[in-house]
Amino acid sequence: MSKPGRRRFLQSLGAAAASLAVAPLAGALPGASAGARRRNVILIVSDEHQAAACGCYGSPVRRVDGLSPTPHIDALAASGVRFDSMYCPSPLCAPSRAAYMTGAYPHTTTALHHKMQTREAGLSRFPGVREGIPGMGEYFRRAGYKTAAIGKVHVHGEQVAGWDLGFDERALRFYTEAPGMHYADLKDGDVNDRYRERGRYDAPKYRSVDPLKFAAAPAGLTVKENGLNQHFQETLVEREEEMFDHLVTERSVDFIERKTAAREPFFIHVGLEKPHRPWTVHQKFLDRFNPAEMPLPATIAEWTTKGIFPFAQHWCHTTLDGDEARNSIAAYHACASQVDDCVGRIVERCRELGILDDTVIIYTSDHGESLYEHGLIEKHTMLEQAVRVPFVIRAPWTLPQGTACDAPASLVDLIPTLCDLTQSPASPALEGVSLVPLIAGRSDPERLVFSEFYQAGSVTRRDEFLPVRMGLNRRYKYVYTHAAADQLYERGTDDETRLRNLAFDPANEATVSHLKLCTLHDWELDEYPMLDASVRVEAGGVRLEWEIAAPLARYDVYRGESIDPRRATRVAAGLADCAWTDADARAGSGAPLRYWVLAHHHLDRPFVDHRGNARFGDQAILSSLYPRTLPVTPRIDVERREGFAAKVAYRPLLGCAFGGMAWIHIGMPPRPDADGARLSGPVTVLSPRAVAADSFVFSAELRTPLSAPGANAGAKLIFGYATMHRHYAVGLRRDGVLELRKRTTEKPGELLAEKRIDGATAGDWHRVEIRFARGKIEVVFDGEPAFAAVDTTPHLGGRIGWDVPLRVEDFDVRGVSFR
Repeated sequence: MSKPGRRRFLQSLGAAAASLAVAPLAGALPGASAGARRRNVILIVSDEHQAAACGCYGSPVRRVDGLSPTPHIDALAASGVRFDSMYCPSPLCAPSRAAYMTGAYPHTTTALHHKMQTREAGLSRFPGVREGIPGMGEYFRRAGYKTAAIGKVHVHGEQVAGWDLGFDERALRFYTEAPGMHYADLKDGDVNDRYRERGRYDAPKYRSVDPLKFAAAPAGLTVKENGLNQHFQETLVEREEEMFDHLVTERSVDFIERKTAAREPFFIHVGLEKPHRPWTVHQKFLDRFNPAEMPLPATIAEWTTKGIFPFAQHWCHTTLDGDEARNSIAAYHACASQVDDCVGRIVERCRELGILDDTVIIYTSDHGESLYEHGLIEKHTMLEQAVRVPFVIRAPWTLPQGTACDAPASLVDLIPTLCDLTQSPASPALEGVSLVPLIAGRSDPERLVFSEFYQAGSVTRRDEFLPVRMGLNRRYKYVYTHAAADQLYERGTDDETRLRNLAFDPANEATVSHLKLCTLHDWELDEYPMLDASVRVEAGGVRLEWEIAAPLARYDVYRGESIDPRRATRVAAGLADCAWTDADARAGSGAPLRYWVLAHHHLDRPFVDHRGNARFGDQAILSSLYPRTLPVTPRIDVERREGFAAKVAYRPLLGCAFGGMAWIHIGMPPRPDADGARLSGPVTVLSPRAVAADSFVFSAELRTPLSAPGANAGAKLIFGYATMHRHYAVGLRRDGVLELRKRTTEKPGELLAEKRIDGATAGDWHRVEIRFARGKIEVVFDGEPAFAAVDTTPHLGGRIGWDVPLRVEDFDVRGVSFR
């Protein structure tokens, strides 16, 4: 594994950035001989393309003309290398894209969610990819390449006038807020709204949008009712040349032509958007597929009788079946066929320009699509259809042609691979590896690749942003779901197809435990810190003590001399206490010892779905408790000398300290001063751990200079914080009204109490005090009781802190007190 920790990653990148900054912009590349030929790079990334939907990956689907659904991608594979075990860093667009755009897994980038703190990408630099991590384009721009990113990128942190990810030219963003370089700039947003079926095109009847084009649509059918294109309708976009992927392709070809004419080496990221929903496209693509010939997954309806797959999002299960499902599947393939045409257009233009054999060309996708397997749509799971992606690479001067590689690989391998193929400088701390040795059969046989997911909406815990992580090697896929059952599937078998979870078999307990350790090791999450621990070397051995993970948890202890947990041996299993002495390890000479303590939560609840079905029967798959720590300690390094003692604790990645307390932040970094701190939005500042007591008093002096518009735009003191969707907030509005809100969804929240404070302005210093006692909330303002409220379903535990919205530039905090 030897995955560098995030701090080592950033430290190494600092040095790498310095070396990149002085790399020559012309002439020989660092590490290359003088006069070495510059190789161009074209990276084509689609959205939500299932690997098994490509002809070169064995798709059974055929077009009406008998061709594969993806002849151009197939041709690229025939002249390059196809990766059969390529996995996305996250089965969700934004975190997956931030990961491959930086060469680091989502937890390292800190860009974990589709919406960071409920905000779209592009609105601010933070929250998003952590400062100091270079974007993909920076590696090549500083190595002398002309760089461009045309089309969808969707990376939190990119801004029109800010961080550009290292790309000289940018255009046609999608999802990301990017005025002046967004698809929505076309025709005042009308084309974007038609394409995305939003705004005034969300709910109208098809025939009312265009009576001629949709004359054959079912009478009364609305756009919203056709969410999966089960009625096989065209896109609302009027002209094919206005489709997003068409525009992206033509703009990309223009860049390629210009740089070729100028004899300038180039790197371009081509961000296509299909086959992401909506699965609507123009008729010529729909006409390539006959819905009646579409194969349906054998598992499409099994959940209705066997039970919901509990390790998925609740909205991903669908009852669509039969002809409507065939229509939908045909529409998906029609969208993918448009993408395939775009790939063909780019490859053919390179051939015409005479640069094809001097250009690295890669086709891949940010994640997959379930496409009705197990009755699921979308991604959001660690099942193969969602996390395995197509990946084809062509570089004929050095890579074989028409071959396949089955070594586990990840999209975080993109930057190291492209740096290798172009002889461009790269950081040794990138979390991926070059794929070139893998193609030559020189891969690490024990390598694990990971995928991470953090969205709310799980079948079993809808309100939690549930941390999920997959660790996959050549033999097994292991999946950790927080406070839920482990999953283990043997690759190359039908275990996963049948959802036969090998983790339920006691014979696999040791395998599950070790893979769990390797998957959780170095998984650094500020909102789910690792367990604290201490160690001392005594005459009787090495004494370990650690923080309780949860009541009734059991603990395993691993020991080794390497920092790699794959080399560690389990020396204790199933411990009930939070202390243990390793009598076999005593003071003496030798390399330092490394320990890890791994916890297993007590599972006491089976899962029964809304139809009364339980896919796993009486098997307990959930914990009644939901701890907010990861069930593993950081690595514990021990010197072999008597009297040695040390404590290990999780150190927040986005940490700070002010007011005599430690904090974490999600967003703009706080600026501590002698009395407290100045916060600039957007940022959420939180205590590192949840409040253990059901009763507490939290207070601080606050001041906001009202730099944001709107009555409710001020900063807020927050408590009972479980997630960005679940907490309490107290704030003084611009109109002098003090209000208390309870948030339970993405929406602003329920108003629990409010009071106008005569003469109070948010621009002056005011002390706000919260007195909380198991749902009774009292708010004191400048020493005087303001109001009280009783919440019969209170948010217990949770963190305390502040939330500062976008455009509040200066929010001052001092005199912080908590008891």
